[in-house]
Amino acid sequence: MLLLEIPILSEMFREIMNYIPKLPTLLLVVVIGVSLIRLVQRTTRRVLLFARLDKALVQFVTTFIAFAGWVFLISLMFSVLGFPQLSLAFSGSIALILMGVASNATHLIQDLLAGIFLIAEPDFTVGQRVRLNAIVGDIVGLDIKKTKVEDESGHIHVIPNKMFDSNVFVIEPRQKEERS
Repeated sequence: MLLLEIPILSEMFREIMNYIPKLPTLLLVVVIGVSLIRLVQRTTRRVLLFARLDKALVQFVTTFIAFAGWVFLISLMFSVLGFPQLSLAFSGSIALILMGVASNATHLIQDLLAGIFLIAEPDFTVGQRVRLNAIVGDIVGLDIKKTKVEDESGHIHVIPNKMFDSNVFVIEPRQKEERS
């Protein structure tokens, strides 16, 4: 017991012994937490893919859910171990991240809403000629977030859908096929 007679080592040993009884609870929290994170992530992915949302949006949402789940799980682990201040600080970081995501998500939401309205527009289809600001060309691709327009020189312009929503654009009449 020579090592325990050194004050700092005996204090460390005492502190370690305080955490030993908490280990089974901690292990249970980790197992249940990881299982729940995976379950919610898989379920969300399936629901969003079933709703036929853009794969980039599905990936963003599922990644964010996993991140939030891990932050809450780590916060809960700190709480189980008896570190309420760390738990509170760690879970508070979610609020800051949500503010950042919300402020940057407005562009994505604008693109998505504009994309829904553009896709529903019967005259705005692949093959149609459009003019938006200085870009004149044929629509060669259209999805929920972006529209691809090929100009006369063969350049493809990838335009966020919110640009069509926030600017005046012209749908030019289709060229009538010349009769021979």
